[in-house]
Amino acid sequence: MSFSSKLPEWFATGLEPNASQKLTGYQVGIKPPAQWFNWHLNTAYLAMKELQENAVHKEEIESRFNTINTKTVTLNAGVQILNAVKAAPFSLSGVTGRMLVNLLGRMGNCESVGLWSSNTTIATDTANKTSGTSSFKITLGSVPATASVTFLTTPGRKYIAIADVKNGNSSKIAISINGIAGATGNEVSSASVFAPSVVRFAATDYFHILTITGTGNSGGTFNMDSVRVYEISDADYAAAATLTPAQVAAKWPYVDSVMPVRNPYAIRYGENLLPSFYEWSAKQGTPTIANEKSVSVTVDNKIVHTVSPLVPGQKYTVSVQSGGATGRITVTDEPESAIVVEASGSGLLSATFTATSRAANIRLLGTSSTAVTMSNPMLNIGSTAKPFKPREDSMLALQTDLYADPVTGANADTVFERDGQYFKSKKWQGLTIDGNRAWVLGDAAATAGVRQVKIVGLAAGAVAASGIATKFDGKIMPQGSTGNTADTNAVTAAGDIYIGISVADSGWDDKYSPSQDDIKAYFFGYKAYDANTITPAQAQAATTATWNGTGTKYWVQRVGAPNFTQSVPTQSYAGYTPYQLVYQLATPTVEPIVSEGQLSFVEGDNQVEVGTGIVLREKAKMYQELGTKGWNINNGSPGEYQSSLLNYRVDRFIGIYRNSQRDSWTLYPNTVTPAGALAQSYNVDTAAAYTVSYLAFMSSPVVPFTGSYAANEKTLLADLVDSVQQNTARVSVLENKKADKDNPAWITPTTLLNGWVSMGVLGYRKKDNIVQVKARIKSGVIGQPFMILPEGYRPLVGQVRPVHSYTTTDVFAAVLINADGKFIVSGGSNNEVNIYLEFTLD
Repeated sequence: MSFSSKLPEWFATGLEPNASQKLTGYQVGIKPPAQWFNWHLNTAYLAMKELQENAVHKEEIESRFNTINTKTVTLNAGVQILNAVKAAPFSLSGVTGRMLVNLLGRMGNCESVGLWSSNTTIATDTANKTSGTSSFKITLGSVPATASVTFLTTPGRKYIAIADVKNGNSSKIAISINGIAGATGNEVSSASVFAPSVVRFAATDYFHILTITGTGNSGGTFNMDSVRVYEISDADYAAAATLTPAQVAAKWPYVDSVMPVRNPYAIRYGENLLPSFYEWSAKQGTPTIANEKSVSVTVDNKIVHTVSPLVPGQKYTVSVQSGGATGRITVTDEPESAIVVEASGSGLLSATFTATSRAANIRLLGTSSTAVTMSNPMLNIGSTAKPFKPREDSMLALQTDLYADPVTGANADTVFERDGQYFKSKKWQGLTIDGNRAWVLGDAAATAGVRQVKIVGLAAGAVAASGIATKFDGKIMPQGSTGNTADTNAVTAAGDIYIGISVADSGWDDKYSPSQDDIKAYFFGYKAYDANTITPAQAQAATTATWNGTGTKYWVQRVGAPNFTQSVPTQSYAGYTPYQLVYQLATPTVEPIVSEGQLSFVEGDNQVEVGTGIVLREKAKMYQELGTKGWNINNGSPGEYQSSLLNYRVDRFIGIYRNSQRDSWTLYPNTVTPAGALAQSYNVDTAAAYTVSYLAFMSSPVVPFTGSYAANEKTLLADLVDSVQQNTARVSVLENKKADKDNPAWITPTTLLNGWVSMGVLGYRKKDNIVQVKARIKSGVIGQPFMILPEGYRPLVGQVRPVHSYTTTDVFAAVLINADGKFIVSGGSNNEVNIYLEFTLD
């Protein structure tokens, strides 16, 4: 509320009395000058004005401490600036799933030339790309150059097709759909960066041909990458007409085949956007890093850091403390271009620049060969340099897949928070369907080179006909009525999964009835053939039957080199991607999800990035170089370095942890090796456990994080109390779990096998990696198992242990502990057998 009394305004500044006059005050007979009165009245007015302008009213204090007040925020996909009124933690209210189904499968990643047809030369280009490891580089001949591919559609439904294209020295490039009038996208002439060409269309047939066309002079070139086609709703079709090509491309990003929102995250970068010098992107020459915030440089020995992401159009200020007159700092765009801003000299150097759509390179160097120490590097939002702070990010990461209907977005998985833990309302199920499943022949007989196979009951709880499947080559497999057409799937209400396999893929003759091992071998990525009549390469390429049940049966790998085996395959191989299936659940379930971190905001401007593809605490694979003795994580160089590779190609590291504590490693950018970012260290504790969190190159749709944060003290205190209560409860649960782990309960089998009877002692339990078994049994059949241990309690290889048995005297006996869990009494007497033993699981 405002003050009710009017200020006694007095603007004449007057003259201030001297100190002596202030001390003695007014005396009888003195006539104070008018200017003294002016000074007194003006000073009193200004003081009261300052109080009214800056005073905090009682009502405001009461509101701040007595009323809950939250600020609702939506953190959108990508990088953004959020101005927070208070420093406070973020409370998540929801993340909603999304699923994209690229009808081109993996063909659009532009890494396999043979999947496309063209009237000219297509080559792969690893230097220019927007996804994966390469793009296509197409050279024009005497006529416009084209690259085309066929995909399945449904007449009358709406679609959108997008291609990232870049002009080399041709004239223009555009996407189009053959046979549909007007279905030609915007023309792209950009030569500096990739730009999207977009076309919307309504299907008129059950398949269509997509074509990328480049025009210009013979010998000209252009690049294409990340080509995708999505079926979209009528509403999205209409909305897309109002968007720019760049907005369309952002709304429908590229994915391989079928992809949900995978492992979403929100990161609030520190007030200082620069990391420690150990994590800077590159060295030029030999700069000397003294510690995390100090480095010695010269004109030839420089240190560079590439900063990304930044918000285009936003002002940023970089600063550093220079220890001498030869210190210099420069900022350029990435890739290298002219210097945007720079500063040189001694003391605090600072420079302000406006971010573009490209990353920024910050370089520290000297202006001469004399070494100069540069310390306390700082990059902050705004046009004023702020005092140095070490970088301190905050993050909320969720390790989960979030699906939804790929066309309408309906029936979406959602994330919510309860009692400090994150849960998923799960409405979809994703499965890997490989050779480890219980495959059997389907219900339909082989017809015209197609064999139907099935898994019984694996998709229990499914909505019938809701399956979306992808083949080993990434091809989308539509839902068929019974899955007895090649490259279709069927999911039934009973949970049975049917897959139609062509003879070109399996090699099975129509007259041959494949066994379960045959089917499993196929789903491990192998094709059966008669080694007496054809070579492995011929079998791999054949489109007709290669095995009819007679001859010498071998198996050749379906993907990659035609490597073969004479034994029934029992596992897949590097380079093979198993079939995938996603289906809708008839009844949603709720399950906890793995999460890490607490997103929080600082008061004022915050740079926040929302994305997908984060991998949390993956066990590090490390390789030590023989010469330098340096340790590597994710070094994609050839040879033994490959043993250090992580599960995914690394965009950038979030953290490397030793025994769960953050560790310091030298980090290199994702362009150093084919595996992406690389980490190296000369200080490794070989007895410690190392884990890695990182952002993977994982194309996936990105969705907003919605939530709120405390906007006053009352809400902050309430959140703190809730957090303490939740943490106390979770610590209690962990303590109980630890107690259970330290002293686990004995598990007693409900039934013994083959006539064996318990004599009052019977059970097994697991403590860490050790299984303990106790039993006193009788009356069973010697040589037959008395129980079968469940998975997780079985030895890696079979073992034999001596035990005690008894008739009227002691009798030596033994037990066999098989890798399949069977516990067998071998020898001795069945009058009484006493077993007390333990074994390790490795």
